Amino acid sequence: MRRAALIYNPKSGRQRHAAKLSAVLSCLEAGGFAVEAVPTAFRGQATELARERAAAGVEVVFSYGGDGTAREVAAGLLGTEVALGVLPGGTANVLPRALGLPRDPLAAAELMSLCRRIGFDVGLAGEVPFLMMVSVGLDAHVLARLDETLKWRFGTAAVAWQGWREWWHYGYPEVVVSGEGEPLAGTFAAIANIPYYAGAFRLAPEARPDDGLFDLVVFSGRGRGSTLAFAASLLRARHLGRRDVVVRQVREAVLEAPSGLCVQVDGDVCLASFPLTVQRSTRELIVLARP
Repeated sequence: MRRAALIYNPKSGRQRHAAKLSAVLSCLEAGGFAVEAVPTAFRGQATELARERAAAGVEVVFSYGGDGTAREVAAGLLGTEVALGVLPGGTANVLPRALGLPRDPLAAAELMSLCRRIGFDVGLAGEVPFLMMVSVGLDAHVLARLDETLKWRFGTAAVAWQGWREWWHYGYPEVVVSGEGEPLAGTFAAIANIPYYAGAFRLAPEARPDDGLFDLVVFSGRGRGSTLAFAASLLRARHLGRRDVVVRQVREAVLEAPSGLCVQVDGDVCLASFPLTVQRSTRELIVLARP
């Protein structure tokens, strides 16, 4: 049996995934893993729990929760040979999609014994590690004002409702991104490590987590109409053809924005100050991906 730990957030995914915990553990054990299940009690704890299990000699640490839980576990495994296994149990579950894994946690658990170990680039927003992307604009503004209780209860519907409310009042302040080439100004900027955003939407279709690069997406439209049109284009995967969208590959970038503007990191609000440097971590992460 392969020694493993499973770190889970009891409050992720409207708290429904906890009901599947026993079945998930059974699937992993049937695949040859001897698993210790470890719940988190507060935000950020998964990092220390993962670091402790890695030091204890486990081969894999599974994260069972949302993308934020996976990010925290990954931060504890950076620079080790211990692999991260991602089991979807959150609201959006963007990272499992990028790894080719099923959205159902039982189906994903059944695949884990067959998954291959891959190197996965990890970004740093200041000192905060991230796996998927960093963005600043309306999306981060919405997340900063989202009631977590409503998110746990209603999932993506709560996020959509908060987005609708903020869309009417957001002021669209300018942000500037400096990287390779001329600085880019806009009202929304994302520094992406994977293609997917907010579920199945391919905001940065060419982004890869193993190429040593970020894909920078900057939207310069202003106001409710332009934002709605951009969202509609993203839904149809036509946003890259818009005149108010610029895409560029960079090795690192610096975000500058007015004081008080929020940044989101892998779906969580990041308490960062500007200018914010985004770069690659020099430490490697090993992740289990679909065979």
